[in-house]
Amino acid sequence: SRSLAQAPSRPHPRARTRGPSRLRTAMKQKSTISSSRRKSRKAYFTAPSHIRRKLMSAPLSKDLRAKYNVRSLPIRRDDEVIICRGHFHDREGKVTTVYRKKWR
Repeated sequence: SRSLAQAPSRPHPRARTRGPSRLRTAMKQKSTISSSRRKSRKAYFTAPSHIRRKLMSAPLSKDLRAKYNVRSLPIRRDDEVIICRGHFHDREGKVTTVYRKKWR
């Protein structure tokens, strides 16, 4: 007959998280925002237009970063950009349209 105070402190077998990517040492930054991969992907892909604007932002070059004291800005029409991914990478160009619904 052991009391509750003497019970070994081990987690419930189904309470463990899976895989090394899910191991967390620190607490969450915001308790209102989920850290679940499934929920964060759903929030990303079903985001409304005013939030997609922020998500579709690009980092600034080093000289612009020093000039404006900002790391990244949302993309707008007529911005001059360097393409980093895809078939046209390593080319400079000008943004003609920003189509938030299609993430382009």
